[in-house]
Amino acid sequence: MKVWMVATYKKNELKRLQNNLQNQNFKFYYPKIKTIKNNLSIVEEPLFHGYIFISARIEDYQKIKYTKGISNVISFNNNIATLANDEITELKRIEETSSLEPIVQKVFVGQEGAMIDGPFKGSLIKIASLPKKDRVNIFVHILGTNRRITTSLSKIQL
Repeated sequence: MKVWMVATYKKNELKRLQNNLQNQNFKFYYPKIKTIKNNLSIVEEPLFHGYIFISARIEDYQKIKYTKGISNVISFNNNIATLANDEITELKRIEETSSLEPIVQKVFVGQEGAMIDGPFKGSLIKIASLPKKDRVNIFVHILGTNRRITTSLSKIQL
């Protein structure tokens, strides 16, 4: 019986991995969604950066683990992480929905807001950059000058 194994791939080796999986006749799924960032054109990006799903039998674990391009097959306490077919179907539905209605990024550079938590609570801020998915660089007015700091999105009200 085939299951969907969860694996991570080596940085910049996705194409190589996909070719190697095809050469071994493994079915794989690399979900991508369409987003609109900074009110610009539509961009396609991975739904799960660094992850790929491979349909195979549990007995094929060693083959997959040592496929060139694979970094790691995810497992917990010697149990291989797997997804059911209906979970993959749901991911495909999300991917298809984003093709018809791209996901609009709600946080953008230059956006203004206020700190709602932490030592700068109540301070007015301006988004300077978006270095990570849940962190932002902001400008905070402190002692007469603008200072650039990094904080969590959860501490900001936009």
